[in-house]
Amino acid sequence: MNDHKILLTGDFWHHEFKGIVSSFDVPVTLVPIEKVESVSDSTFDLIIIAQSRRSQFFASDVEKIQAIFALTPVVGLLGSWCEGEPRSGTPFPGVKRVYWHQWKGRYERFVDELEDSGITGWHTPKTFSVADQISTNHCQPMHSGEIQFVGISAWSRTQYEMVADAIRQFGWEPRWFERATWDEEAARSISAICVEADSWCPDLLKRIKWIRNEIPEAPIVLVLSYPRESEMKEILATGIAEVVSKPFELCDLRSAIHRSTGAKAAAAFES
Repeated sequence: MNDHKILLTGDFWHHEFKGIVSSFDVPVTLVPIEKVESVSDSTFDLIIIAQSRRSQFFASDVEKIQAIFALTPVVGLLGSWCEGEPRSGTPFPGVKRVYWHQWKGRYERFVDELEDSGITGWHTPKTFSVADQISTNHCQPMHSGEIQFVGISAWSRTQYEMVADAIRQFGWEPRWFERATWDEEAARSISAICVEADSWCPDLLKRIKWIRNEIPEAPIVLVLSYPRESEMKEILATGIAEVVSKPFELCDLRSAIHRSTGAKAAAAFES
């Protein structure tokens, strides 16, 4: 990765953002939001405003940042308490919103696009709406690599088809886990398993244990509605490779599957 520079401001010390802040492998400048002007002579590739709760900062502070760094994308890194802000609060004007549990895939895509062309999905105009972002955000099929079949665990056909449509978009073949008969050869052909669920609960844990027993080698990607930080610790402790939060963008799921299969390959190589 090239040596990009990031400016991180706002509530960056909040516990939900701790793992994200420590994961950066590029220079990151941490500055309180009221002192951003002190680094106005510096250049950055990305500006992140960490917000842990609704209406935490004044719109004037955000607009000042946008004016100082007019050509730099500004993204809001949001905590769980910000989820209802678009309906009942005052979201940052003209700032892309990314929740803490969405960050890994979205930032990964930003880096790829920045290194490829210098222009990313976060460089779109401030007036871009969510609908505009969806209409321009295409996730290209990927026919290369080792992935061919992806298992999907879902209780209903509607849930299965939602994930299966995404898998087909990537050029891969979906297999409905609950409706398939697995022999040894079929099990070996599954590169990863996507588990579609609404919330983390004891029944879901039992379901994951059953899947693990059926195909222990395949990494599991859990598709979950708005996971909480306390849940994430328990989820990852079960050996889940990746978590994708609903509603997700196609590239969120694709990058999570790639990371999970990459981690599996690395573990096999190290052993």
